[in-house]
Order: sequence, then structure tokens, then C-alpha cells
Amino acid sequence: MRRFFTEPENIKENLAYIYDDASHISKVLRLGEGEDIIVFDGSGYEYFARLKTIGKSECVAEIYEKKESKSEPKVKVTLFQGVPKAGKMEQIIQKCTELGIYRIVPVMTERCVVKFGERKNVEAKVARWQKVAVEAAKQSGRGIIPQISLPMKFSEAAEFLAQYDLAVMPYELLGHEGGAGLREAVKNAVGCKTIGIMVGPEGGFSGSEAELAKSLGIRLCGLGRRILRTETVGAALTAILMYENNEM
Repeated sequence: MRRFFTEPENIKENLAYIYDDASHISKVLRLGEGEDIIVFDGSGYEYFARLKTIGKSECVAEIYEKKESKSEPKVKVTLFQGVPKAGKMEQIIQKCTELGIYRIVPVMTERCVVKFGERKNVEAKVARWQKVAVEAAKQSGRGIIPQISLPMKFSEAAEFLAQYDLAVMPYELLGHEGGAGLREAVKNAVGCKTIGIMVGPEGGFSGSEAELAKSLGIRLCGLGRRILRTETVGAALTAILMYENNEM
């Protein structure tokens, strides 16, 4: 069955109102009245419904069954991502959403090249990123939509990260010097309810940022002898953590 997203407020009693995908349903997919679809609203539930009316701007489906989504991992992994250049953030959001990420927090570090400027520009950018998360969630069968937060400064993000059951920050200098590895850093990942990952932008973290993270109890680790791009790290670590928790 085809799967469509709608906002929680559009689920009313036994009806699901679909707006954003209405044109796609009517013009592209050409679904007809009486056809069965699945609607999800990001709350962790799926609604099995039958199309009742189809229009260019609104489709209405009658819900005949509500089920809790089975696709959501028990562990909640949050990615604190140093904001990269160009469209890399969209790629990071897409892949991490597919892998089961719970939340993504853009982080402004010392070596971030991107500057947002006025708050309205920040909000517009985050809104665009959130749409990427919605589309990735639809495609991958997620039961929730990962929240894309407003950007935080590194110091603020590190304070939040330190509160997680497991907090990990890959720091390239450790990897190159053969220091603490990822295996050691995530050995206690199994059974954690919340896990946070801090990933730097293209230029990595500064020494002062690494020291601050270490002082807060965040586990700094290397990622081996090879150098990974910033858009690779978050997805790689998310996959590893999901595997360790038997979610893959």
C-alpha cells in the first residue's frame, strides 16, 4: 500500500485529511476512491485507511485500523552535526533518517564555514531540512519524523550531549595517533535508551572544543586510519549503534 504523511491535527475521529500529497495522489499516482492507503502523522502510529474523496488540494481517507509503528528503534539516537557546506546537510539528514535517527541538532563550531545571519534565514533553512526528513521518513517507512532543531553553539550542544546515557564524539587526532577507538567508546551502547553523537564539520573540531567535551565526560574516540567525510560519519555511527542494539 502507498504511504502518505499528514500533520497530527489532520487526523480527526475516523478521517485522515491529506493536503501536501493530494496532487501527487490525484495527478501522478492516479489513485481512485476506495483504494487502500497508509497514513502516518509522525506520532509513532500508522493509520490504515480507504480513500473517500480525491482532489487536487485535499484528499480524505476513512480510517479503518490504527496500529503502532513497528519500524521505530527502541534506542533514541541524536546526531549533533557540525554544519557542513553546500547541500551536505540534506544528505546527512536523509541517510540518518533512513537508519533510524531520532533527532538531528545542527551545531555551529569554530571551524564551520556556513553562516546563517538573521533568524528568519535560520528558520527557513531548518524548515527546508525538516522537509527532507519528512520525505526520507515516508520513503523508509518510519513511524516518526526526526526533529531538526534550530542550530546550537558548540558549548551549548556539548552540555546537552553530556546528559545522554552514552555520549560519543569522534575526534580525528585520536584516530590518527592510534588512541581510543570507536569499539571501546561504544562498548556500553547495548541497552542505552538515549545515545548522542557529536560530529564535526569539514575542518573537524578545534583543540579547545575537544577539551571542553572531554571535561564534560563525553567519550572522545578515533575512527581508524582512514579519513571520513563529515557526511559519512553520522550515518556510519548511526548504523553501528543500531546494529549494536539489534535494530538492524
